[in-house]
Amino acid sequence: MAKERPRIVVNFAITADGKVSTRKRTPTGFTSPADKHRLREIRSTGDAVIVGAGTVAADRMTMGLSDPDLRKLRQKRGQPPEPLRVLVSNSGRLDPKWKVFSYTSSPLIVFSTDRMSQALRTKLASHCDLWLFRTGAVNLAEMLRILRQDYRVKTLVCEGGPTLFRSLLEINAVDELHLTWAPLIFGGQDAPSVTGLPGDFLPKLVRCRLKKMETIGQEVFLSYQVQPTL
Repeated sequence: MAKERPRIVVNFAITADGKVSTRKRTPTGFTSPADKHRLREIRSTGDAVIVGAGTVAADRMTMGLSDPDLRKLRQKRGQPPEPLRVLVSNSGRLDPKWKVFSYTSSPLIVFSTDRMSQALRTKLASHCDLWLFRTGAVNLAEMLRILRQDYRVKTLVCEGGPTLFRSLLEINAVDELHLTWAPLIFGGQDAPSVTGLPGDFLPKLVRCRLKKMETIGQEVFLSYQVQPTL
């Protein structure tokens, strides 16, 4: 599997009680400008950035990289100015009016299923590369193989959401995890954690090894190496 998929780096901001959003899935703007810059720095390291459709909609994301200094650093490394953008949706219910579709500074790839309507497929055709699976859910292992083999993606940065992160953990496909701990408490059983709402345990325990910890202001930046499950 390791040779057939990109290295996957995941980035989340969490509250002190482990929440990544509110129960209404409002935009995740609860961290500092320093964390926002860190997010862009991590995004800039990838050949591609991947996000689930729910998070793109909630956060009104373009998934782009507008920071000129980070764009220049990428070009010095021999990379395009911005990473490829990858959007995942099992349901196929996407809105062509989302900002992610009007942003044109980097290519967009959409992985979905044949549940997507024919009308929407036609509307999206000029905005992205569209890959549809004939199953109820995107085959993530095959998606990762396509990204590695067809798009030459060696490093893939995942920015959520929780459902996508949990699914990647379930197939043992996460290599590195970055967390920004913010001194806030949301509470509530309907506010998701990094793996979603309370529910079933993961198939196997996932262990992480702390690589780096940095405190800036009231926030703590944590970087972990995710240990492969056997």
